[in-house]
Amino acid sequence: MDTTKKINKLFLENSEGKLVLPNFQRGFEWKVEEQKKLLSSVLALLPIGSILLLEGQKNDFATRQLCYNDDEFEQNDECLYLLDGQQRTSTLRAIFSNLLGNKSDWEEKYDKLYKGLRYRWFVDVKKLDSEDIFGYENLMFESIIQYEPGQLYENIVEKKITKQNKSDWFHPHFHKDELGTPLTGHRLKNEIAKRASEEGLIPLYDIFNAVNNREKSLLEYTLERLANERVIRLQSDVKDGHKSIVELLGQVFPEIEDLSASEVGYEESIRFAWSTLATDWKKDMFNYLKGVLDQEMHVIQLPANEISRATAIYESINKGGVSLNTYDLIVAKAARIRTERTVTQKIIEELQGEIRLSESLLDTIKGPVESTWSSVNMGTVEDNKLANPIRDQYLNLLSIFSHTNYGNFEGFRIELIKKEKQLEIRPEKIHENTDFTIKALIRACAFLQYRCGIVNIKELNYKLMLIPIAYVLKSDETWASKSSIAKIEYWYWSSLFGGSYREKQGQRCIEDIEKLYLWLNGAENPFEVRYSRILNNEGYSNLDVLLNQVSDITIPAAIHSGILEYVLSTQPKDFFPNKDIFLNAWDIAIKKETSFTDNVTRTLKIEDHHIYPLGADLTIGQSTKKIRNNTKHILNSPLNRTYISDYSNSSIRDKLPEQYFEVLSDVTSWGHSINNTQWQKNATESLEDFHKRLLTSRYNKLLENIKIELSNLKNLREPQML
Repeated sequence: MDTTKKINKLFLENSEGKLVLPNFQRGFEWKVEEQKKLLSSVLALLPIGSILLLEGQKNDFATRQLCYNDDEFEQNDECLYLLDGQQRTSTLRAIFSNLLGNKSDWEEKYDKLYKGLRYRWFVDVKKLDSEDIFGYENLMFESIIQYEPGQLYENIVEKKITKQNKSDWFHPHFHKDELGTPLTGHRLKNEIAKRASEEGLIPLYDIFNAVNNREKSLLEYTLERLANERVIRLQSDVKDGHKSIVELLGQVFPEIEDLSASEVGYEESIRFAWSTLATDWKKDMFNYLKGVLDQEMHVIQLPANEISRATAIYESINKGGVSLNTYDLIVAKAARIRTERTVTQKIIEELQGEIRLSESLLDTIKGPVESTWSSVNMGTVEDNKLANPIRDQYLNLLSIFSHTNYGNFEGFRIELIKKEKQLEIRPEKIHENTDFTIKALIRACAFLQYRCGIVNIKELNYKLMLIPIAYVLKSDETWASKSSIAKIEYWYWSSLFGGSYREKQGQRCIEDIEKLYLWLNGAENPFEVRYSRILNNEGYSNLDVLLNQVSDITIPAAIHSGILEYVLSTQPKDFFPNKDIFLNAWDIAIKKETSFTDNVTRTLKIEDHHIYPLGADLTIGQSTKKIRNNTKHILNSPLNRTYISDYSNSSIRDKLPEQYFEVLSDVTSWGHSINNTQWQKNATESLEDFHKRLLTSRYNKLLENIKIELSNLKNLREPQML
């Protein structure tokens, strides 16, 4: 059924618990720019598209509030499910309603409100460099129809609400005047209106309240102040001779042209005219803004008996616009089975929880370490949304587990991680397999952080490498096995540095799942060739490429970051003399408070540091910035880079080259794979040869350390039980 609804009516139905959001809908994703464009169209009174509603009952779907990431709210027994149009409807609801509350409840609402909606919106009527769209100059508001959205766009102002700026007048916590006197009720409204009018701003977030409540609103107070202040300014212009009273008031009161200043009643007539000018502008603006919410939106409303087709219609309606991603469709399919928690809620809760790390995983860790860990430390959940690598690899792994039996590789092929195969998963399989899929992914993330130097999951060079790790770590026996964990690490560095994932990553991922599983279960090592290609894959990771000596090849980002991460995985000592600070991915991830000196304690952060300084060999007229920006310069090679703390980096920056080289000579035993090298150029060698000698020395040391470590990992045996 096609129909229309006023925007105000949609808001009322939402506030009454009748218009709700089914939980298979994705979260709010629009950026401020997209919201601003929509608002400019709405203010221009232009159509803004259709929304799709489904009539239903309270328990047909798990639901959550519009705009809030929260499912605890009072819902009608009979309701309308918003299937399409969430981004637009949420944007308008947040702009024209006070969803952030006030001093008593703002923080609770702030935490539940989507991050992209934590703004308050205004129209600027005093904007000097734009057209006088709202007739504020002479207090004569006419039709808005003549203006394009692009013109109105310039008058829109958004102010971000944070927990730090709560003393600002537009913040929901604001409650005191300039003298610090606490304010409530109409006195508070009047104070906010005063501050808003001083900036020429009309608060759009009070329009829904102003239209639907009888008591005087913040919007009305603000319009009144703006009009009265403008009248005072116009009166001053008349007194100063800048404008004539006939020019200002004659259009509204033509009879003023015939009045004489000497006539009885002249002053009273003028006062009435000024007052009426202000009142009319305020009324016209209020009616215009009320009219914004009175706009009709086109609605496609499906009857309740089409509930079984809801997700199919949801997919179909989006084919002509922004396609739903596969994850949305999987979650929508799972929502056909009513459960206490949606699939997304279940995944996020698991990711936010803590797991006990296996002793085998922590076997190589230096010093004390916590035995429990949460994957959120690795950025798996951000702003209550899944990080893209987790979302994508959840789908791949879920598909593999749903279409095959664990450890059986008959028919194991790349189609398993294609969209078509993922969408074949039945709803009951989605629910059945999600728990151990996420458990496997969490274990894989822990492995990557504790054994591979990955601070955040987004930094994983080849995202599909997560799948073979997670697949084999589904097994509790593998998770508890020192030799299995060691072999997985052997596979990871051999594959990364040997170039196995530089192309055909999907096919390689599928092949590696089988190979790695079989190796961990007694087969011969299938990765010896990769081991032989470590930092020696032609055109990818060989020495000439790493020295920036191949003109048409840029060092792959995976190799650059991979070298940094490998060194970090060895838990090297920081470049800070006389202080035993060891760097590792898990402490960096949680921003651990670290004592650098007796007087300096700060959050542990790392920076990508040039081992041999860019400025050490500069001649007059050269700059380090020019070298830094030249990606092909030999000193920008990853062979000249390592992670150190930002505090050490800032301390070293001030040292003279000879002082720095004294520090550097001590670093050789600190785990950064740096040779005990003569850091001064020989008189007989060129600068280019000197740099090449230093970095070749680092290459040889890195290669030696990697191969020794991986050889030990490959041959590690389980400890014998006594």
